[in-house]
Amino acid sequence: MSTGATPASPTEDSSGSWSGIGLDLRQAVRQFAKAKGFTAATLLTLALCIGATTAIFSTVYSLMLRPLPFAESERIVELFTSAKKAGLNKMPSNVVQYLDYKQNATSYETLALWSPGQNMLGEEGAVERVWNAAISAELFDLLRVKPLLGEFFTKANNKAGEEKVVVLTQSFWVSQFGEDPAVIGKTLRYEGEPYKIIGVAPHAMSAFDAQIKFFRPLTWSPQQENPQGRYGLYIFLFGRLKPGVTVEQANAEAVVIEKRYYDQAPPPAKNFIERSGVQVEVGLFQAQRVEPVRNMLLLLQGGVIFVLLIGCVNVANLLLVRSNARQAELAIRSALGASRGLIARQLLTESLLLTGAGALLGLGVAWGALRAFNFYMGKMLPQSLPSTLDARVLGFAVLLSLVVGILIGLVPVFHVWRTNLAEVIQRSSRSASSGRGVRALSSLLVIVQVAVALMLLTGAGLLIHSFANALSVDPGLDPKHVIVGRIALPAAHRGSDEAAKGIRDRLQSAFAEIPGVTDVAWSFSTPFRGGIGINAMTLADDPLPPGSPQPGAWRVIGSVDYFKTLRLRLIEGRFLEAGDEAFPGKRFVVDENFAKKFFPKGSAIGGRISFSGRPEKIEDWPTIVGVVRNVPHNGVEDKSGNPYVYELPQGRPGGMTWFLRTERPFGDVLAAMREKLRAIDPAIPLFDTTTLEQEVSGSFDSRRAVMLLLVTFAVLALFLSALGIYGVLAYDVSQRTREIGVRGALGATREQVVGMIIKQGLWKSVIGLVAGLIGAALLSRYMTSLLFEVKPADPLVYAAVSLVLLLVASLASYVPARRAARIDPMVALRYE
Repeated sequence: MSTGATPASPTEDSSGSWSGIGLDLRQAVRQFAKAKGFTAATLLTLALCIGATTAIFSTVYSLMLRPLPFAESERIVELFTSAKKAGLNKMPSNVVQYLDYKQNATSYETLALWSPGQNMLGEEGAVERVWNAAISAELFDLLRVKPLLGEFFTKANNKAGEEKVVVLTQSFWVSQFGEDPAVIGKTLRYEGEPYKIIGVAPHAMSAFDAQIKFFRPLTWSPQQENPQGRYGLYIFLFGRLKPGVTVEQANAEAVVIEKRYYDQAPPPAKNFIERSGVQVEVGLFQAQRVEPVRNMLLLLQGGVIFVLLIGCVNVANLLLVRSNARQAELAIRSALGASRGLIARQLLTESLLLTGAGALLGLGVAWGALRAFNFYMGKMLPQSLPSTLDARVLGFAVLLSLVVGILIGLVPVFHVWRTNLAEVIQRSSRSASSGRGVRALSSLLVIVQVAVALMLLTGAGLLIHSFANALSVDPGLDPKHVIVGRIALPAAHRGSDEAAKGIRDRLQSAFAEIPGVTDVAWSFSTPFRGGIGINAMTLADDPLPPGSPQPGAWRVIGSVDYFKTLRLRLIEGRFLEAGDEAFPGKRFVVDENFAKKFFPKGSAIGGRISFSGRPEKIEDWPTIVGVVRNVPHNGVEDKSGNPYVYELPQGRPGGMTWFLRTERPFGDVLAAMREKLRAIDPAIPLFDTTTLEQEVSGSFDSRRAVMLLLVTFAVLALFLSALGIYGVLAYDVSQRTREIGVRGALGATREQVVGMIIKQGLWKSVIGLVAGLIGAALLSRYMTSLLFEVKPADPLVYAAVSLVLLLVASLASYVPARRAARIDPMVALRYE
């Protein structure tokens, strides 16, 4: 048999020297250059598998495994509040808790407060909204960072009147000031007030929160130190554990401190603590930050490992078939004196050369995949730095390609070692007996591919079903033709309640004058974007049995025209009206969930609730005047179970979201809005402009990203499995040419031959399918937190993916079956 390669002499292969390895490499290159189809298919498979694995590992490593760039970062923790009876697992802290733990906790070297937000920066007419953080000065010590330039502020600056200083992040210093060392002493115009730049923080600070542009001192009023406000939660609290103190010990101490407060608390506070289950908890900072996406990352890491496994099995199968076809060549080399070790070295060299080339191509795949993945991660975890292909990740890719190369190379090596090469010269390498072992091993590898592919398809199917369920949720409003934009009011417009109301009314009238705009409204929040605050409340006639969780509700605060502009649907009663503005906080509209939860036996209209304690007189209780359809403001997947209450605004809000209903083009209306703002006050910025439809769609971005990635992995796994089935059957047909010819000569029809070959492909697929269903049933339960109104053992998904896999397996089997059916019996009988 012609193998397409000239066997090397024993002198060329002997001694195991570097020259011998060089000869192996040259021969491998010649082999792959002649087998272009095999080489291209193998390189593509390896590039996709290694590239995808490297990209996902880079993200997992960046967020979960790589230590933060702070000294002993494993001792940095977050202290947060949970109220699990109310469905709230993690909330911020406040000044009261900070002062209490600073005085009474012994687990910490340092405690520090952190309050990020977006505020106005710049001179009048050139104002922009930028992320910054108000912090207590201890944070710099907590992170153990030193100023890159200038100095940090101190505790003295955390007092009112001393806070007009800022420390820039290195990235902001570079982008905004061009790394000018003379920046120290200059001023920033923050919220209309001058702040002196005193320092530049090192790049490591961006690992704490990548959004932040500068830091300023956090100040608080004496009222914020009142112990009665212990559970008014609005600031994040971090600590550095003392050497030797564990998170578990810090948690145990938190229980003691909270119990001490509970024992001294007045009865209303005790009742609140008991009903809400409120408790301070301690968790490692890095783990807490990644917790919202932890399960998603682990799912994707598991999925890409499955894809890598399928790819390795596929390539191993191709190499196994190829080594079997080269038995004559290998036998001649053995007869000329080459040892089995040298033959094994040649096969491993070819395998490593393939995986090395595949890894190089895979780095390009990883780079592109990482850019797309960073886009979605930037939305899900905006405070994290983008993942990169750094030295450790590149080292992982090299190690991965080396391991893959050795593993897939060992399959043909073991096959050659089990083959009596001396007998190969005396018989045809195409005899049925010689290929039986190869066909059996190839069949086993195909079964593994199919099983793993089915597990991936099942996971993708469950996520697709979940995504469809999430999309089908009634939004409770009409998002079409609504333009959304946020504005921030300068301090000059918030000097008094009258001034704040006056500017809001001017904006309302100005936006309503824009041609084509039919309705205008504003709110503190944007539907489907989240971030709406929750408050504990009191019901005048509490229908809940003793021991029930503390009642609470998300509060949506907006203008009178909010309901009309967004087209909320009224179920009972009425919307809030202009006359209610004289009674802010006294008239409420609630959603369906609220009515069903707190007024299960009757109408919620006329019901009395309070967010500020229990009024003494019944006429002082705020009243419910309407019930509307549910609107999932915090996203359809909010699992807290807390309902929503709508109310009119009070006080002097600094920022608000405006909604304009119009059928005019987005760009035209946006330009008109900016023109109106310039006429009223050029210092008022307009930002976060979009449409309400995009807001609704964007609320599904995280689920969409996970679904698309896992579906991509599943499609790739399905393709590789089909390729594996096709390759095994095609090889089997080539090995059984004579047998198929004999069957044809004895009267077998083409349909019978086709059925025989397809049956061989399907029985492998069915065995793999059964194994895959068992594996999917065991693994899918770990996806529960990522599913939406879908059970992990959803029979519809299992049936659908099984059908898809069998269909693809049938198509993959049909191509070699047709080739077998076209074999001429007379030609086959002469085939050797």
